[in-house]
Amino acid sequence: MGSKHRVPWASAGLAIVVGLGAWLTLTAPTLASAATAATNETVVGTATITGAPAGWSPSNFYLQICPMGEKYSMSCPGALSGNPDQTNGAFSVTVPATAWTFGMYYYTINGQIILSKGSAVSPQPGAIIHHNVTMSYVVPAVSGKVHLTGAPKNFNSLAYMGVQACPAKVVFSVGCRKGNEAYESIGPGSPYLIDLPRGTWKVAAYYRNIGNTKVFNGAPVKFTATKGLTRTVNVTMAYQGV
Repeated sequence: MGSKHRVPWASAGLAIVVGLGAWLTLTAPTLASAATAATNETVVGTATITGAPAGWSPSNFYLQICPMGEKYSMSCPGALSGNPDQTNGAFSVTVPATAWTFGMYYYTINGQIILSKGSAVSPQPGAIIHHNVTMSYVVPAVSGKVHLTGAPKNFNSLAYMGVQACPAKVVFSVGCRKGNEAYESIGPGSPYLIDLPRGTWKVAAYYRNIGNTKVFNGAPVKFTATKGLTRTVNVTMAYQGV
């Protein structure tokens, strides 16, 4: 992900003109700062993930802020973001005083983004608005181990692995339409997990050469994803060169 941006409060400045008697003069930047503050609002609160199993923690979590009227998503036009404290979830973000949908998302250990639902924040120019953001931990739809047979000992210097999930009705391919994947910290013998909507899916291991010019995948395994239940599907593929 790219870096997360905050829009800080503009600091007010005062200039003192000293002469025969002291005069206090508001400078042009001060007036501009006051006008900017009047058209912004600061939203403070806590971002919380509930229902996670003991010992679990996300790789990272962030705020997702979409203009009201745009579909709330990871790619909404005009999106802003915030970086809560990764220990206690506290956040403070300054945004233009218009209507927003506030939510949050977290990264799984294998790099998948899990997005919350959004909640409305109404415009209050110049105000500090208290608004907490909460989402539930999402139980992965599938998990298992990655196996690679016949690979040379220096495989990790030649290629990198992932696990791809595709809807069963779609021709399986790495990067398939409406698919999802686990790609962070995936390698021979590693565990993986992927969250998926309900339905029938195919999942398979793959690897790319370091130059990213070729991709190889194993035989897909079919399974049914059910909300709140994790299916165990181990994926195996043979080394096919680079």
